[in-house]
Amino acid sequence: MPTDRNALVSDLRRFNRFYTGLIGLLDETLTHSAHTLAEARVLFELGHRTRVIATYPGGKAGFLARAFQLDFAPAASEIARDLELDPAYVTRILRKLSAAGLIETRADPDTLPRRVLSLTAHGRDALAALQSAADRDLIRLTEGLGDEEAAELSDVLARVRRLLGGATDSGRGEIA
Repeated sequence: MPTDRNALVSDLRRFNRFYTGLIGLLDETLTHSAHTLAEARVLFELGHRTRVIATYPGGKAGFLARAFQLDFAPAASEIARDLELDPAYVTRILRKLSAAGLIETRADPDTLPRRVLSLTAHGRDALAALQSAADRDLIRLTEGLGDEEAAELSDVLARVRRLLGGATDSGRGEIA
């Protein structure tokens, strides 16, 4: 039985408006924190990757990067690709997080000229606080569901991910 794709598009848009409003994705900050959704996602990516290369030998850095001895180009490109964000935007986020003491670059023990970008202890605490707040928000959102409804919602969410191309759950995107 053919499906009216225009009706499907309308349904998807209606659901997107409903869900983004329901969980506050359009709020200026995420879960009433000091961070936007994009900043929180970058923190999440840095907290869940084993290594992100921040600088490399012979790399060209801009004035601010040289002044702060930071070149986020490779890290920004990698994260931007995975999150489908503009690399320049991710670079600005990385600089902001660095200035706030949430991330740091350190020598790569495998190849000393290279630098690895990682969360500081303060950054790990900030990420944990964001994840806890997001968990609390989602628990509040679903607390009125009975066990059968909660199981049904879980099944529907898994089915939506599968139908739209996310057959396996990679654990990515747990912030929102």
